[in-house]
This record gives sequence, structure tokens and C-alpha cells, in this order.
Amino acid sequence: MTHDPRIPTFEEVMNGSPFDIVDSPWGHIERWRASTLATGTMGALKNVYDIVRDDTAAATARADAEQARVALLKDVHKKLDELSARCDAQASELAVFKAEARKRADEAAEEEEERRRALEEDPLEDPPDIAEYQARNPPSEIGDDQGILPNELQEGVPPAPSNHPNSELPKPPVVSQPISVSLNKE
Repeated sequence: MTHDPRIPTFEEVMNGSPFDIVDSPWGHIERWRASTLATGTMGALKNVYDIVRDDTAAATARADAEQARVALLKDVHKKLDELSARCDAQASELAVFKAEARKRADEAAEEEEERRRALEEDPLEDPPDIAEYQARNPPSEIGDDQGILPNELQEGVPPAPSNHPNSELPKPPVVSQPISVSLNKE
């Protein structure tokens, strides 16, 4: 590596007088001034570096947020497409079901109409023996319950209570139950 004669060596910088005139990016100035300007410039460069670093971090965060938003939107669109496809399938199934129900209803109406026409053409007649039976056995009046029972079941049955509060019908006997029963002999 060759040494540029315009740039002072480390020994020259450390051992040189602060009032020596040096060649610097700011022109020919004293050494102390060039050092001070370089120090200030380095502080300003650090500030610029911090600003650039912060701007880069903000830009990266915005890019990441944008990617996340795009991914979320794609996911929502995908789910909406799936939901729309399911709704379309349900709608088509419903249309088929309605068509089948309409067809069954039309067929049932046609069958009912045919049955009605058949009944109008050939009405049903009662068999002759039912009319004769009803003429021979007219309907009887409905009596109380005891009149309907056979005699074997009517024996020992008390008469039915009346709904009238002043009814003088006999009341059935009351049998008292034992208060206590002792099973142990003492």
C-alpha cells in the first residue's frame, strides 16, 4: 500500500502543531480547525445516519403492514368466494327441490281430480242389507252407565252420584284403616 503525500500520517497528526496549515476538504486551513470541522461533520453524519436508519425502519414497517393487509384481503376474498359458491349450490338445490315439489303437487292434484271424476261417474251406494238392518233396529236412547252393564256386574255397585248438591243418595260405607300394626310380639 502506498502512502498519499497529501494525507498526513498518524504520527504527523499526533505530533504536529495545531496551528500548522493543512490541506482539507474545506481548503487550506489550520490543523485544529480541520479537526474541529471533521468532528462536527462526523456528528452531522451520525445524525444523517440516524435519520436514514429511522426512515428505512419506517419504510420496512409500512411494507410489512401492506403485505399483511394484502394477505388478509386475499384470505377474505377467498372465503367470500367459497361462501358464494356454497350459496349458489344451495340455491340450485332449492330450485330443484321446488320443481320436484311442484311436480308432486301437480301429480297429486291430477290424481285427486281423476278420483273425483270417477266418484261422480259411479257414486258409491250403500249395500242393501245395511239399510234393512237400520230399519229393523232403530237407534236406542243412551241411558245411564248402570243400564248398559250386564246384570252380573250391576250387583253390589252403588248408584252413580248425582251432580245436585241436595241429592239424597246413600253414601258408600267408610272402612277405617288401622292406625298401627305391630309385627313384633313382646
